[in-house]
Amino acid sequence: MPESAFRWPTLRWQTLSARTTATLLQLLLWVLLAGFYVVWNNRPNYHFDGPIWPLVLLQIGFAIILFNSLTYLIIPRWLLKGRFWPALGGGLVLIYGYRLWMYAGSRLAETYVDLDPVLRRTLHAFYVETLWQDLTSFTGMLGSFVGMLAPMLFPLVVSFLVYALVVDRRRLALERDHLRLERSYLKAQINPQFLFHTLGSLNAMTRSRDPRAGDVVLHLADLMRYTLYETDAERVPLARELEFLDDYLALERLRSPAATTIFHEVFGAATTQQIAPLLLHPFLERLFAGLPSAPAGPVAVRSTVQLSATELHLALARTGGAPGAQPYATDPVIIGAQRRLQLQYPGRHTLQLTEAQGEVRVRLTLALN
Repeated sequence: MPESAFRWPTLRWQTLSARTTATLLQLLLWVLLAGFYVVWNNRPNYHFDGPIWPLVLLQIGFAIILFNSLTYLIIPRWLLKGRFWPALGGGLVLIYGYRLWMYAGSRLAETYVDLDPVLRRTLHAFYVETLWQDLTSFTGMLGSFVGMLAPMLFPLVVSFLVYALVVDRRRLALERDHLRLERSYLKAQINPQFLFHTLGSLNAMTRSRDPRAGDVVLHLADLMRYTLYETDAERVPLARELEFLDDYLALERLRSPAATTIFHEVFGAATTQQIAPLLLHPFLERLFAGLPSAPAGPVAVRSTVQLSATELHLALARTGGAPGAQPYATDPVIIGAQRRLQLQYPGRHTLQLTEAQGEVRVRLTLALN
């Protein structure tokens, strides 16, 4: 077999399931913790000449029970759900369980393992002789709890930290799902009514052999390609987002009444800047709400985009026409767009909305990097 034909298998963390990853991380944690217990039980003031593996095995075994009980039962299912009495009961069971675990392990070690005499006396004095007293008195159980803290403090702290990370990952996953739903909703804003009107106008153009029909097809195809295939990423090139606005406005010029004038200007160059997809479109799209069906005199819609390497400034204005039935600022689409800004650009944007007597103005400043 040629040497180049053989490849050693490689392990990629991205291909592992969440359960497998958690299991491997736990194994790594217990290996490290076992090393910690070996060092802990060989400290200068607590040293035994014989084997200490029975004591290490007892400690690491209960650490595994403690960690999994806290991480998968007591904290998520009881404590975080406000079920404080079951959580308190679970904590007491762990304290009593630790005492019984160490008693049983010490008796087995005394019977079957050739222990160092000092270690034998230590295990017997701490975990065998006073068992009944510790189980039946408050001071005894308090002493057992304090005695458990020293060897079990590390898994206790790690269990709370691990669950905090799990909760944070779940929160981020929920936010990502929420943003995906928001993007799906925004895609739906390129709604069938808009498409039907555009296709109807395109049909009329082709019948009258209007030379603009070809441009309409190109704009519509580019608009649909972007919304359907290019907006699933967290960020898209800013230049592509601005091209989408150009295509959208080109179609709005076709479907809007003759009394509607549309201005659109871009100052600055879009080079390597990135932006969340379909972030600007809702603010522009809602300026046209109601105009095709009920224009009231001349209407002017103006859009200005100013770009720098790190910032985007968007200024929108609609003047003239009758006030809409739905105020611009309380429109569900605008509220959803503001929520996306808060989730995806927290502390990195400013937004001003003003509306009076049919005039709407929007000013948005966005930090791109």
